[in-house]
Amino acid sequence: MNLNYKIILPFVGYLILAVNLALASVEFDLQPLGNLNKILVSLKKGEQFGLGQVQGSFSRVQGKINFDIKSPAKTVGKIILDARSLRFGYHKVDGDAHQPQWLNSEKQPKISFQLEGLSEENWKGNTLGAKASGTLLLKNTTAPISFPVTIKYLCSKRKKFDGKPGDLLYFQGNLSLSRGNFGINPGNMLGIIQDQINVEISLIACSSGKRPLLPSRLFI
Repeated sequence: MNLNYKIILPFVGYLILAVNLALASVEFDLQPLGNLNKILVSLKKGEQFGLGQVQGSFSRVQGKINFDIKSPAKTVGKIILDARSLRFGYHKVDGDAHQPQWLNSEKQPKISFQLEGLSEENWKGNTLGAKASGTLLLKNTTAPISFPVTIKYLCSKRKKFDGKPGDLLYFQGNLSLSRGNFGINPGNMLGIIQDQINVEISLIACSSGKRPLLPSRLFI
């Protein structure tokens, strides 16, 4: 049997390149679809303030996530918030939240989470569940944190949002923080606002190109 190597060899080369690209990590940017990203903050009211909670959100979320296709545990990234963009929808609460004893937003506007890896990966259909670990910077105080996340990778779906080629990465998680541990009015006003801060993360990041091969169950 005669084989046309001039045709086969370039094809094999492309296939090898495609496999290598598919197994590499992919950079996803939060900026292009920033209006879809949500980070919600819930504060439980103290006894003097009545039952329930006060909810707010950050309107400025930036950052990048390098998702490792072959080894999700190696996924790294950085999420950056502008503390000055936090709003609760109540004029007094909005004003108080940015005061020096609380967030001190004017002098310490940067909030960031440095994602250093994933662990305890588990699959449910096409969704990856894991524990995200990294370092949180809040009010110039850093602390290691871990929290559960779910991740879904959607191939070639960016075009539906902004008309550009690329994939999407959905990144969702929940965590609780102690405001006292980060110097946010520690030990004070507990009768009005409790110490615990609940944070809900819902992010959509996009890549700049479509991947040729999808070797993992993560891709649909």
